[in-house]
Amino acid sequence: MSRALGYITDDVPFAVQRRGRETYVTVSVGKAWQVYNTAKLTLVFVGPQVKHDITALACKGDLTFAAVRGGVVECRRMHRSGEYRGGHGGDILQLLVLGDQLLSLGRDGRLLVWRIGEYAAPQGTIQLGPSFQPTCLCHPDTYLNKVLVGGEGGALQLWNFAAGRLLYEFRGWGSAVRCLAPSPALDVVGVGLADGRAVIHNLRFDETLAQFANASGVGTNAELFLTGSAAQAARLAASGACTAISFRMGTGVPLMATGGGAGVITVWDLEQRKLHTVIRDAHDAPIVQLHFFPGEPLLMSAGADNSLKQWVFDAADGSARLLKFRSGHAAPPTVVRHYGPDGRRLLSAGQDRAFRVFSTIQDQQSHELSQRHTARRAKRLKVTEQELRLARVVALDACEVRERDWSNVLTAHEGDTAAYVWRLQHFSLGEHILRPPSKEQGRVPVAPVTAVCVSRCGNFGFVGTATGRVDRYNMQSGLHRGAHCRSHAEPPTAHEGAVYGICTDSCNRWVATGGYDGVLRVWDFKKRTLLGEIQVGVPISRLCHHPTTGLLAAACDDLVIRMYDVEARRLVRRFRGHTDRISDLQLSADCRWLLSASLDNTVRVWDVPGARVLQVMRLGSPVTSLSLSPATDLLATTHVEHRGVYLWANQLLFGSGGDVVASARPLDVLLPTVSSGRDKVGTAGVPEGVANGVSKLPGLDLQQMLGHTTGAAGTSRAAGAQQDAAGSDSVDRSSARDESGSEMESSDTDMADSSDDDVADGDALTRRAKQRGTSQQSQQPVSMDLDGPSGSGAAYAARDATGTPCPLLPELVTLSMLSRTQWQNLAHLDTIRARNKPIEPPKKPEAAPFFLPTVAGADAGRNPVFELGGGVADAAAGAGKAGRDPLAAKAAAAWGGGEDGDGSDEDDEAGVSLKVDFDREGSPGASSSSSSDEEQQQQQHAGSSSSSASEDDDGDRQGGAAPGPTPGRQLSRGGGRIVRSGGRGPASGLVALLHSCQQAGDWTSVVAYLRSLPPVQVDAQLREMQVLEGDGGEEGLRDLELLLEFLEAETTSNLNFEFVQALLRVVLQVHGDTILQSRALRERAQRIRARIGSSWRRVDGLLQGVRCMLGLLGNMQA
Repeated sequence: MSRALGYITDDVPFAVQRRGRETYVTVSVGKAWQVYNTAKLTLVFVGPQVKHDITALACKGDLTFAAVRGGVVECRRMHRSGEYRGGHGGDILQLLVLGDQLLSLGRDGRLLVWRIGEYAAPQGTIQLGPSFQPTCLCHPDTYLNKVLVGGEGGALQLWNFAAGRLLYEFRGWGSAVRCLAPSPALDVVGVGLADGRAVIHNLRFDETLAQFANASGVGTNAELFLTGSAAQAARLAASGACTAISFRMGTGVPLMATGGGAGVITVWDLEQRKLHTVIRDAHDAPIVQLHFFPGEPLLMSAGADNSLKQWVFDAADGSARLLKFRSGHAAPPTVVRHYGPDGRRLLSAGQDRAFRVFSTIQDQQSHELSQRHTARRAKRLKVTEQELRLARVVALDACEVRERDWSNVLTAHEGDTAAYVWRLQHFSLGEHILRPPSKEQGRVPVAPVTAVCVSRCGNFGFVGTATGRVDRYNMQSGLHRGAHCRSHAEPPTAHEGAVYGICTDSCNRWVATGGYDGVLRVWDFKKRTLLGEIQVGVPISRLCHHPTTGLLAAACDDLVIRMYDVEARRLVRRFRGHTDRISDLQLSADCRWLLSASLDNTVRVWDVPGARVLQVMRLGSPVTSLSLSPATDLLATTHVEHRGVYLWANQLLFGSGGDVVASARPLDVLLPTVSSGRDKVGTAGVPEGVANGVSKLPGLDLQQMLGHTTGAAGTSRAAGAQQDAAGSDSVDRSSARDESGSEMESSDTDMADSSDDDVADGDALTRRAKQRGTSQQSQQPVSMDLDGPSGSGAAYAARDATGTPCPLLPELVTLSMLSRTQWQNLAHLDTIRARNKPIEPPKKPEAAPFFLPTVAGADAGRNPVFELGGGVADAAAGAGKAGRDPLAAKAAAAWGGGEDGDGSDEDDEAGVSLKVDFDREGSPGASSSSSSDEEQQQQQHAGSSSSSASEDDDGDRQGGAAPGPTPGRQLSRGGGRIVRSGGRGPASGLVALLHSCQQAGDWTSVVAYLRSLPPVQVDAQLREMQVLEGDGGEEGLRDLELLLEFLEAETTSNLNFEFVQALLRVVLQVHGDTILQSRALRERAQRIRARIGSSWRRVDGLLQGVRCMLGLLGNMQA
């Protein structure tokens, strides 16, 4: 599950439409489109992703048309509704909607006319000619069924698309036509040419009214407009084609706005035929589209720099000012970091020299941090705004503790000798520039800043340079507070080469630095003296650390990640696997995962306690930076040649944990554009939805830590004997030898022997696995060889005959992997029913019968038998059909029919009578009529609270829809019920299965049966086993004993843990009184209680051990 942030628009012209009082603009963002409300440029919604890049857009009402290669995808609001295909042999250049017709202009020289809603074939096809290469088209106002098509050779063609006839061909102006726009004046259009001219032409008389040279504005930034060699050279370098034209409509000065490849908007006065104003640096890339809003002095522009802007002409001199804009990175971002404890904001810096804040919740909260009025200063100094921006950010760090007090973000910029602070609360550059005073420089030459760090208290900032110098500054005042230097070094620096990493602990006790000299040095925070150093032996390129544990990971030039314990000054882990330079590192908040990004297109997730790789994601593009949120729910990545920030959701939190497969094999993942997708990953590692342009990132598998525990009865470690194959990822864990020659052993303790209860649990699990036909032998767990032919995916994906996941180890608890609502609602059905109880009492039907039909017979007068099977139920199912008794139909309407119709004949033969119990309010209870096939199918799939609530009064009768024998004869509605007297009815499906499975010694069928039922039907099956007073309780007690025997076996096996606990809760609620009155049932329940208590004591002992260890370490540190 993934999405992309920061995409606003691309190089496809937008489509504007007005709906009521609001105006909306639809823009393309690669393989998707999104709609903005032009009032505040707020994002309204995002369309679905398509297979390929969008080349043209058009809108009509709720419909959006997107050209994708040779076809057109139609979407109604956000949902895909159809596709027009089979007409073009190449890409589509432009779309145009006229009434109920859609026109598409293709690169193959064909103009197709489609009837909107008819997808099979176009209504008409126009071949523009073999020598005419189309580029654009427009519809002149009042020209019915006519379009004007511009060509690559400079000619124009006027076509009647309804008749398919060429009306006139205009010779042109000797340059290719790049854009066409109808003007408010009749018969007049604007033509943009490839040589930069904008032409006003009258179609009726084939007469050129005006020509404006250099309408694209190339060279205007050099203060040479229309003339001069510098302007000519700039025109040739910047592709001075006029690519966009728009006319102002309504009252006021008639204006025409033009734009081109220079990113400059030139505005022309059509009355005086002269230049009106120039908007320099409107965009940092070519202008894609311009649009004047009707009746307003408002111009909207879109550029290839990923921005959408609105300009208002309200100045006294007629010039324009920027009113509002929405923009993302104009060039690929290179650094991204989560900000804040909730991780809802992202700090991002890119090659466009912009520093931005993105919100992962609401797009309107994204901002670009100000760099002190660069636009105003650029205008005053007569230079481009880009020249006044700070250089590209190469390193950044932030601390949210002092956000409201002073600057709390510190950045290092490419080639800059100073570090800069930012005040995130004001979204602007801070007051201070951090550079050491001249007297502190000494003999160390001035060099660019390469690493920065902000202390966890937010008071101090650390700056490392390319010459090995490490300085400390006060973040509030910007004053220099000393440097970290080696006393014996000459010149006095912290390292002999560039510093590429600085980090501090959470208590401000030490500072760790790493550099290109291959040495990690630990300094005293207050005294700035050297505490110790670790000889890595390889140049260090990246550092990351966990502030509370003291673990530090270093990415080295030999493509190996080494993890050190800073307190003990020792190597604890070594991770291998990357094949290209490691670009970024990050430790998770709980210090269990280490994430690394590399230019080999992969992101690798390492299990720190287990010392192995969990997953390898190949993202298709080199990863330049990554950041994991504090809650470990979202991963942000940036990539080469991609202007967006990509967010990946943790599958363990947002998906199904059972589908997570840990493997060292690279898993191919497709980068999204904007919208998110949820596709299942195929067995070959390639997403099944790659063809649809949608992908998801598999979750991070935390459960892989369980593979290092010791099994009961001497089971060896599942992962202890695993060895990585040649060329695959490997981790040196047991005896890691550093380059200095000292051998370091990682601390890895074995768990104590299991108790007798655990051994018994393992034996029961082994017997259960053999009964279900699994491939386990004795107590050997499922193989977890990460590099084997099948990988550990087989261990996680293996299921037994009931659909239950196979256990990894005998003593581990295995969840059922059912939907949460399937077992959670089962334990809270009473609460759901009470919450959804009708407010008003049921109304009396208008056609309620006075007499109820009875079955004719000899004893009908003394012992009447109501005709529920043959009369009422049939009337309920077919009331209104020919041949039905109207009285029976009325009875069915009054009583709601019944389910006992299936066995009414048997009941009549047996002479079983019915008795009616009344509810508290005195009204007789009744059961509703049998549902249709569609309703039964919906009940079978019920599992949510809403479905349970809607069926709250029908819980008992839904048991009849379950597979197996017909349930017992107990029908309830509200407080009343109809029960059989004089004997127990046929056994329910659950009771029959309990008897058969007990005789066979295998509860597999019962487990599969209960897993297949929705919560309402499971509750109904359990309630049908109630032992009523005066109803011959021996048989009922035997059924309950079998039920408890089944629950005891499931509890012992540790399978379907949460589902079995929910079943046990319902059984105790429903049959608690009966269990207390029977000695055999009490003994069985006590054995279940002892089994659960033993499991809980084992878990509680582990928790208490961890708690004591943490308390001990905490007291030692205090």
